[in-house]
Amino acid sequence: MATLAKIVGSIAARVDKPFDVDLQKELKHIIGYKRSNYTQQFLQKHPEQRKFFLQKLTVELEKVPSDECEPIKGCEILRTKCVMPKPVRTSQTLFDFVGTSTFTAGYGYQEPEFISTVGANRFTGKKPKWHYSDGRIYIYNTTTIERIGVRGVFEDPSAVNACACDPVDCLKDTDEYPIALDLLNSIVRDTLSVEMRQPVLPTQDVEIDALEEMENRGMKPTSQR
Repeated sequence: MATLAKIVGSIAARVDKPFDVDLQKELKHIIGYKRSNYTQQFLQKHPEQRKFFLQKLTVELEKVPSDECEPIKGCEILRTKCVMPKPVRTSQTLFDFVGTSTFTAGYGYQEPEFISTVGANRFTGKKPKWHYSDGRIYIYNTTTIERIGVRGVFEDPSAVNACACDPVDCLKDTDEYPIALDLLNSIVRDTLSVEMRQPVLPTQDVEIDALEEMENRGMKPTSQR
């Protein structure tokens, strides 16, 4: 199982700094932005594989404060309490699903400039609509729901958990890191050769096993979080 702790610990061990806490903190950021970058590039080339990168979360809603209400709709607007984790920028959809917290019924997307016409359609005018602005999802045509379900491909998996879960149950460095193993191998190879300036042969796969080897020799890895 590839955890973030094991990934950064393995890279640090390869450069003979297995207990360097500052280096491991920096490596977490490096792995994070490279994961986002590699995922974006991969999905641009292979959009049909988007389903393998999806994460889902349920998010609490709040009523939009009166001083932020749009005049055309009064204050009958809901929005996500937390700022949503940023979706990976691709030419595909923004979010793959926005709808009920049970993921059984999706809501229609509405461009903000056309919100005033939401109720005009006789068939869909009373159904919930949504749009995304300033990092939040806004919900129109209902004020009774408390949570929504959202599915998409996000830049930072820890941000997904921070928005959706109880802090006690959020993604930890010792939980499995959500990334395809082929992309992980490319990211680790790139980090070793670029940031760590460690030579890696073009055909050499990098296994995330350095920490396990250390533990087998009775060495303790650096504590995480």
